[in-house]
Amino acid sequence: MGVAGTINIADGGRIARNSVLNICTGIASMGLGLVFVPLMLHAFGTELYGVLTITWMVLGYLSWLDFGFSRASAKFVSRELTLGRLDDAASWAWTSVITQTCVGLCGAFLLSGLTPLLVTHLHVLPKNQHLVAVTLHLFAFSIPLTLANRSMTGVMQAGQRFGWINSLSLFNSISTYVVYGIGILLGRDFYFVICGLFALVFVNLAGSYWGATRVLPGLKSLGGIKLLKQGYGSHARAMISYGSWVTVAAIVGPMLATFDQWMISIILGVALLPFFTVPYNVLGRLSVFPGSLSSTLFPAFSALHTKNEWERIEWFFVRAHRYLLIILIPILFVLFTWGSEILRLWIGPEFASQGTLPLQILVLGFGMNLLAPFSGALLEGIGRPDVLAKLYMAELPFNVASVYLLTKYFGIVGAAWSCTLRNFVETIVLWFVVYRVVPLSLKKFATSAFVRPGLALVIVGLAAWLIRSPHLRSYYDVAATALTLIFYGLAIPTLILDRTDKNLLLGLCRTQILGKG
Repeated sequence: MGVAGTINIADGGRIARNSVLNICTGIASMGLGLVFVPLMLHAFGTELYGVLTITWMVLGYLSWLDFGFSRASAKFVSRELTLGRLDDAASWAWTSVITQTCVGLCGAFLLSGLTPLLVTHLHVLPKNQHLVAVTLHLFAFSIPLTLANRSMTGVMQAGQRFGWINSLSLFNSISTYVVYGIGILLGRDFYFVICGLFALVFVNLAGSYWGATRVLPGLKSLGGIKLLKQGYGSHARAMISYGSWVTVAAIVGPMLATFDQWMISIILGVALLPFFTVPYNVLGRLSVFPGSLSSTLFPAFSALHTKNEWERIEWFFVRAHRYLLIILIPILFVLFTWGSEILRLWIGPEFASQGTLPLQILVLGFGMNLLAPFSGALLEGIGRPDVLAKLYMAELPFNVASVYLLTKYFGIVGAAWSCTLRNFVETIVLWFVVYRVVPLSLKKFATSAFVRPGLALVIVGLAAWLIRSPHLRSYYDVAATALTLIFYGLAIPTLILDRTDKNLLLGLCRTQILGKG
């Protein structure tokens, strides 16, 4: 096997730059979503929008067919890159791609066969049942392509090639909304929308393959597959051993996250689902921030674990929480305080009347749960994905009971409370579990990550309580909100960031200005 120079995957400056790039791309995609959600709702109605939501949910459930190979691909490829073994890294990559493609084909036939059963159990008008069936059948055969795409993305993550990952993500977001827009212009053609989305899967796979070859040029030649004759079995067993627990988490995690939406569909009907899913998806867009950081931290944690550099792991883990809180506090403050006005102006007063309270309740839970991905990235990076999976399995029966009861007796508001309760309990328990597994200090984590941002959070929370139900016509409400945000902005460099944080940010700014890195 060929050996190349060791790649520094855990470089702090590179991680910071890639995280910022991820965030910028995610914000751009989020902005497009804010524009097109009301257009989709008005053009296709709440039921067809609910159909599209249900389809994405079903595909999310089938993400377990990944069998953790995409995550395993990122982990093992990053390890080989750290050690400078590029040929071995390419062998791991081909193992993942070939296995996922074959498994994905099985999943495609599985979903296609289950489609009639799924259609009969959804509260959909008879005239739309055929659309649901066609959508599920077509999207079923995107599964093998999507899984192969994940393996290629894992290779790019391992090599910290987030520039290309984000370019593909932005292209996909723009193309998706272009498809939506053309579908609307063609007279609300829902068939065109689903066919266009299916075609984009092929385009994204081609782009991911090209990006993976920039990390591992050996992927350009199919000759690398011949190397698997000797190593495929051992590689596949190692990936399955690691990925099986990732798979369990991929099965149970979406069940926990979307069970409330299924209960709303079954108990209350699909037509009421958007009053929950629109606020939920708006807040879900904020996952771009922890996702941007954790996706760059995961290969870094894996590389640092290879060298047993626990102090650097702790340094990244603590600061990731602190920086995320700095970003989230003002955003959640605005969404909680001005939620009613945002929904009224964005979609309409009737939607706002039913969607505001669920939005405010969900804000509380999302504010906590958005911190959880760092713990997951750390556990998987050090080779302990079983911990996260076991936590999900222990949590599942309690979540099912709380979602069912709260949704049945309190409707959409009850579903929102069940989601918030789960998010708080899950994230707090996860922190305690992490610090039982890794040789780090829980006390240091709590004081370093939360004390300074926590003080700012208390002040901002008090302002939200004083403002309460604001209106754009109220000068007091607008002024109080502006003053709160100004105070918070001034507090960041003076009260929240320490000297190390400031030096890191200054170094990042200089690098960007000078065009280095």
